Amino acid sequence: MSDKELQKLGQKLKDFYELGGYVDKWKALRFTALKGMAQGFGIFIGGTVVVGLVVWILGAFDKIPLVSKLVEALQRSV
Repeated sequence: MSDKELQKLGQKLKDFYELGGYVDKWKALRFTALKGMAQGFGIFIGGTVVVGLVVWILGAFDKIPLVSKLVEALQRSV
């Protein structure tokens, strides 16, 4: 990026924070930290639900002869 482009980008970021009400740097930092924590918590909950559903669905395949050994191994590893 050229120096002129960096200046434009800096001005756009400054305008964004000023128009968004984030004139205070600590307020912007606090908002970003809370946003990151919420995103991390959402990923954790979503991953837990997906793994739980996969294990539950695999439990239905334990009666099939060829697949049952694979399912048992996967359930033991989880």
